[in-house]
Parts: sequence; structure tokens; C-alpha cells
Amino acid sequence: MGANPTGLPREPRRDLYYFIHNVYANFFKDTLDYFGLHLLPDSKFNMISTYDKGVQYMNQMCENEGREMDKANLPAIMLNPSGEFNVADALSAGKFLWRFPNLAPGFIKRIFDPVYKDANTQVHVGFMRMQGEMELLFLINSFYEYCDVKMLLLNIFGGYERWIYPQFFTTFIILPKELINYRYTNEYTGLSYTLDWESSGAYQHLVKTINQDEMVIPCNIKPVYRLMSLNDASTKYGGTDDLAEWKLGATISYEIEIPTYLVLESDYLFEKIDINITAGSTYSTYNSYDVPVAKIQKTFNKDWNIDETSNSTLELDGECTNEIRDYNFHTRYFHTINQAEMDSTSNVIITIPEQVDDLNGLLVNSKFGPMDYGDHYRLLDNGNTLEIRKDTVDLEVGMVIELYIYLPST
Repeated sequence: MGANPTGLPREPRRDLYYFIHNVYANFFKDTLDYFGLHLLPDSKFNMISTYDKGVQYMNQMCENEGREMDKANLPAIMLNPSGEFNVADALSAGKFLWRFPNLAPGFIKRIFDPVYKDANTQVHVGFMRMQGEMELLFLINSFYEYCDVKMLLLNIFGGYERWIYPQFFTTFIILPKELINYRYTNEYTGLSYTLDWESSGAYQHLVKTINQDEMVIPCNIKPVYRLMSLNDASTKYGGTDDLAEWKLGATISYEIEIPTYLVLESDYLFEKIDINITAGSTYSTYNSYDVPVAKIQKTFNKDWNIDETSNSTLELDGECTNEIRDYNFHTRYFHTINQAEMDSTSNVIITIPEQVDDLNGLLVNSKFGPMDYGDHYRLLDNGNTLEIRKDTVDLEVGMVIELYIYLPST
């Protein structure tokens, strides 16, 4: 896994994240802890539950402690999550293409820092922005406590439908086995290794929902909340068997970033090559043109004669045969335009480590696409030097010139 037999740019691999329920579970738990700490710090029960299940649990606890049923251990908070969640609106950046693994996943490397990075490989996490609602139900002892909790809610949220950013909550991302066991291999340098996830903070963790130890990476996520409504759910008139109950219900809307996929990219550092011309297998960011494939077909013109005195013409020695010939990918080189070359009035001169004696098998690209022989560049020194014409090519510092060499099939 991870081999690159052709030497051409590797396609980034995408892995879906299948254990999203752990993120939601941590989100609801930390939300409950946050409101419990700020609204009812003396709460006896903080539960993620429906009302009926919560009351049943409280009654069972009272029975186990030998308490009377009409003297429940209050106050208590119940968080009732809703399964009615969906992708956030476009105004909240929920519909951007990079949010989805099948639309524009490669763009996330320009937005988020990698969760793993070494000299050859980096891994990024993609997030979907989700929106939904939850209900908070406060079971309290008296009307006075009811007033306190309601006023605190209005104070924290600044009234209704105002977004607040209270805190980060902690969760983890379970790494797919394919990424844990991924082996980077470069057949040209002989380098081969598996990713060292522990160096990036990954660790073994028991995931209770699946009862397995998994390799996970920690993740901090900051949700936003807004208070949509408050309702008085109190039972103010008790009967012969029941006492009056004070309950306050709050409907809270939220938006949250949920990790949904991971993108692994190999050979991404070609732009940091700082010598004139270097061989290697790296990832290219020039996506505006078609990257050359492993095999091409070209019309073979016999006996090219490289005219070093002309900027626009190419001379032929002998007869043009127009023979169709297959060419196989051989190697490629990169040259990064530096400040000295930009300041110079001369053309850019690039020394090629090997002789190019067949222009049919030569492809030269810039960020704007394929370059034409004569108009944009020419070969000098019997095919050992490449000259880029500054009068016809828009160059800039940091621009990478890519040189692909194909050899005729034997």
C-alpha cells in the first residue's frame, strides 16, 4: 500500500469516518455538563434522556437509597436530544463543496491544519457543519429556584435566538485501519515506512459503544447555541398522592462541526525544492491542465536538429516520416523560479541532468498549462539545457516549471 509505480502524481485517498455517534455523544454530554455547571451546580441528577426514562431512573435510585418516592433528589436536569438534525444552511457555510468527500475534498488542506504530517505524507480531517435542536428540562424544588434558572438562561443567551459560543468540547476521531496501516513507498529513493501516528498525538482508547480498543486522535470542537423558546412545564396543583412539581423546559438550537472524512496526501512538498533541478515523485498543485499519463502517442519526425540561434523555429534534418510512435513516461524534473532569475534581464536557464534528443517526448508545463517549443522555451547545449523565454512567459517568484521526459517504446 502506498506504492507509486508510475512516478506520476498520486491521487489523494479519502476515508469516510464511520463512528460519528461518538462525536454526538460527547457533544451532548459536554452540553449537559456546561448548563449543569452554570445553571444548577447543585444538581443531583444530570441525564441524557427522555422525561419518562429520566423519572423512572430517578425513582429507581430513590428506591435503592430507601428514600420516599415523593421526595425525589432534586434539582435535576434532563437533556433530550432530537434525531432531526441536518446540514447547516448556506449562510452558515454548511453547503460549501469542501464539506463533502465526493465534491471538493482536496480543498480542506487549505483550511484546516493536518492531524498528521511528515516529510512525505499529510492527513487532513473534513468536517460537515450540522444543525439541530435539543430540549433541556429542569426539575426544581420551588418557584423561587424556577425564577433563578429562567433568569440565568435569559442572561446566558442574551434573550431569544441569539447565537452564543460558550466553550470547546472534547471528543476523539477513530482512525480507520487503512490509515493506521498505510505504508508510504518511494521506489526511486527506496524509502518505505508506516505512518507514526503516536508522534502526532494518537493513542489507544476503549470505545465503549463498540467495546473495542481503537487508535484515536483527540479533537476539540466549538459548537454554537441559541435559545429558541422557554416553557413552563410545571404541575402546580398536586393531588392526594402527588405534590406540585416545578419544571422549566428550554428548546435550544445548535450548529456544530462534525468530522466525517479523512484525506491522505503523499508527496506534497515539491514546492519546497530549492535547487535548480531535481528528480522525484511528488504531488503537483497544477490542476488546470491534464497531468501527462504513463504512455502517449506522438508523430515521430526523423532527425530533429535543435537550432540554438532561433527563438521560434525548429529545423529538420532529413525526411519527415510522420510515423506514429508510442512514448513511455521516463522521468520528470522541477525548477522553482527564484528572485535572482526574476530580477535578471536574461532568460531563465535550466540545466537538465540528462540529454533530451527527441522533442516528441518532451513536455514542459507552467501553472498556466503546457508550454510550446519555440514560443515559450527552447533547448540549448545539444539538449542538455532548457531556456525559458521571459518575453513570452509570465513568470513569478515561486512558480514551478515542470519538465516531463518520455522515451520511445522499443
